[in-house]
Amino acid sequence: MKIVIVIIFLALIGYILEQRRHIKFLERVNFNQETRHIMTEHEIFLLKHQIGTYVYSLEVLGYSQEQINKGDYTRHEPSLEKQQALYAEFQKKERIYRSKNIQFETELELRGVE
Repeated sequence: MKIVIVIIFLALIGYILEQRRHIKFLERVNFNQETRHIMTEHEIFLLKHQIGTYVYSLEVLGYSQEQINKGDYTRHEPSLEKQQALYAEFQKKERIYRSKNIQFETELELRGVE
C-alpha cells in the first residue's frame, strides 16, 4: 500500500513540475508574441508616416494626391501661406514620428530586444 501511495505522490510531483515548465514556456511564447505585435504596429506606423511624407512632397511640388487619383496631373503652384501651413503640419508630424520612434526603441530595450 505504501508503494502505491509513493508512486502516486511521485506522479503528482512530476505532473506539477511539468505544469510549471509548460507555464514558463507559455509565458515566453506570450512575451514573443507581444514583442512581435509591438514591432508590427510600429512598422505600420512607419509606413503611414512614409505615405504622409510622400503626400507632403507632392503638395509642396504643387500636385494634389486626390487630383492624381482622379487622373489629373496638372501642377498648381501652392501659395506661400499654404506652403507655410504644410510645413507646420509636416513639422508637427515629424515630432510625433520622433516621439513614437523613441517610445518604440525604449519599449524594445525594456524587453531586451536588440
